[in-house]
Amino acid sequence: MPIIISVFSYGPYGLQITGNDQKGVWTIKVSEKHIARIFRMVDATLLGIFNSARFLARFVPPAILCALADGLGYAMYYINGGSRNSLLSMLREALPDVNDEQELKRIAKKAFGAHFRTILDLILLERHGEAILKRIIVDDKVMEKRDQCKAEGRCAIAFAPHLGAVGIEAALFAQLGRPYTPMAMPPQGTPIPRYCPAIIELAAKLGSDPEDPVIWAGLDTINQVRQLLEKGGTIGMTYDMPGGTVRDFFGQPTAIASGIAHFICDSEAPVIAAFFKRGKGPLDYKMIGYDFDYSLTGDRSKDVTAILDRVMRLGEEMIREAPEQWIGWFGLKNWRKSAQKILEQKSKARGQNIAVPTKTRKPSPAHGGQRRRQPSHPRAKP
Repeated sequence: MPIIISVFSYGPYGLQITGNDQKGVWTIKVSEKHIARIFRMVDATLLGIFNSARFLARFVPPAILCALADGLGYAMYYINGGSRNSLLSMLREALPDVNDEQELKRIAKKAFGAHFRTILDLILLERHGEAILKRIIVDDKVMEKRDQCKAEGRCAIAFAPHLGAVGIEAALFAQLGRPYTPMAMPPQGTPIPRYCPAIIELAAKLGSDPEDPVIWAGLDTINQVRQLLEKGGTIGMTYDMPGGTVRDFFGQPTAIASGIAHFICDSEAPVIAAFFKRGKGPLDYKMIGYDFDYSLTGDRSKDVTAILDRVMRLGEEMIREAPEQWIGWFGLKNWRKSAQKILEQKSKARGQNIAVPTKTRKPSPAHGGQRRRQPSHPRAKP
């Protein structure tokens, strides 16, 4: 049954629930005061799941832990009908080669549990790191490109969506001897300020660049990234985040972050595109790399657009490799809504910039004047 949650800043009760039995849609209106309480509950729940999983990992086999994480996703798939139907609709658009409806449902069930598996990746690497490193499959081309950049003293940009074992990607590269500096949201800037530090602390403990372990997204991010690249460092970036740039993504306008395209254009750094795909076994991971070549014309606007389009197309290809392991499906709908708002605002702005012709008195036919032809373009509304 779909549930719509909206926030309002007035009203004495703070919580109002209305239902529609015919459509099966329930609307929950929550005050700003109570929405903060809800996020605190979500924060506490995620932190509890994380700590419980770390405790269970001491004596529960990895296969059972993975089954529990997938089971939570399956439960959410069946409970939340609105999100289920929305996800299936997006999967049909994004995966045209998958014609089997049962396969789409299997992918959707797995996608609901992708976030739990991301948490579990960290815990499994903490408890079974040696076994994972023995079983991991690496892409030799990716490793050679990293080594070549380091040997030449060149900076590099590591690129991947929030896909697969994204939570341990920096740690795995560090343990493989090719560390890089990831960019991350500061915990204080998220609605889950206790859960995020716990995740980040464990990830840093498992492996990171000792000189520059992380760059926090914020006011001084651009300068920090530039300084890192100038001294030959490697920054880990992504694009599947909400932003103000509208580009085509899986066939529809989507508002996403464009920072990666600007940094590539400014630094002219080689791009290392790769992600770690989870395998069949609970400790199996495979590095999958992609070629990312680009050329600059000198026109910054065109170059940024071309690079961002290249990032988007390659991102689609990577996600289609493991669609059930992408945690961005549940944000895609809101990114598309944001894109529509941005396009509507631009359309209104263009309409307001149209010059309004001054009104002139029509000459009287008695004086031999000709009737004034009306302008073909629309008048701007005041």
